[in-house]
Amino acid sequence: GKVLRQSWEDVAAMIAGARTGKTTTQVAPAILAAPGAVYTCSNKRDVVDLTAEARRAVRDDKGNAATVWIFDPQGIAEGQPTWWWNPLDMAGDLAGARTLAGLFAAASRPPGAQRDAYFDPEGEELLAILLLAARLSDQPLTTVYQWLSTGRNDRVVSRLAAGGHELAAQALLDVMNQPDKQRAGVFGTARKNVSFLADPNLGDWITDRHDGRPRFDTDAFAASSGTLYSLSKEGPGSAGPLTAALTAAVVLSAERLAARSAGGRLAVPMVCPLDEVANVCRWRELPDLYSHYGSRGIILMSFLQSWSQGVDVWGEQGMRKLW
Repeated sequence: GKVLRQSWEDVAAMIAGARTGKTTTQVAPAILAAPGAVYTCSNKRDVVDLTAEARRAVRDDKGNAATVWIFDPQGIAEGQPTWWWNPLDMAGDLAGARTLAGLFAAASRPPGAQRDAYFDPEGEELLAILLLAARLSDQPLTTVYQWLSTGRNDRVVSRLAAGGHELAAQALLDVMNQPDKQRAGVFGTARKNVSFLADPNLGDWITDRHDGRPRFDTDAFAASSGTLYSLSKEGPGSAGPLTAALTAAVVLSAERLAARSAGGRLAVPMVCPLDEVANVCRWRELPDLYSHYGSRGIILMSFLQSWSQGVDVWGEQGMRKLW
């Protein structure tokens, strides 16, 4: 019977079971109350139906209508790829490539699955190096899957070395020169982490087809009054790894903008309701952000159906940290 209010310095985590009205009583009102940019993810279209038209009526500080973006590779809300986003924007250096590889690995692993002490970290590092090489070569993300399928590509090694990443080039060469079974295990693990790229339905959303579609820029979005709906559902054909990567890209852009802003916080808060976060946005680092994002004006709201959902994704300690 008490009213709970969340300020522009608070982050939130909410646990409520299925069919308890999270979207209509929490997610949609948060989106409609947002004074600036909104990023939200979900596995259902109702959040789009409830709020998209109202968000299209929002005006920026120059009086222009704010843009509404719908990332919907699985057709949950019948969204069409009228724009595209390049996940490799995150992989401008090895640290960014490792972040992206970690997102793909976490989102591709079934909830509660145990990590292999050798092949999982080795496969993740191999994937990070190839993501960096693709960015340096101005290649689409799908090229990384092709490289992992061949198992050897000396031109990739040369491109890394030419780009000033000699140690990464040497690390890639070392993996390619491993004994056959060991090399196959590492490459197979990395390929499993990007197996979603084999789905042709995803290509138009993350590839420039040179057809005049606008390219989504996370830095520009963080400074706008726009709205981004990111939709995916679990199971075969899931776009969950891309949803997780897009979430991280937007939030990290907002963090960089906050760091450049007065007082180290966004002048206008960004609201981020993450509905069904444990299903569609398995981001390992999310609990670590909760300790300081409220003070940066990045208002995270994570919605879970149960405590155990969070434990499956972040482990018991990670879930406790978030909570």
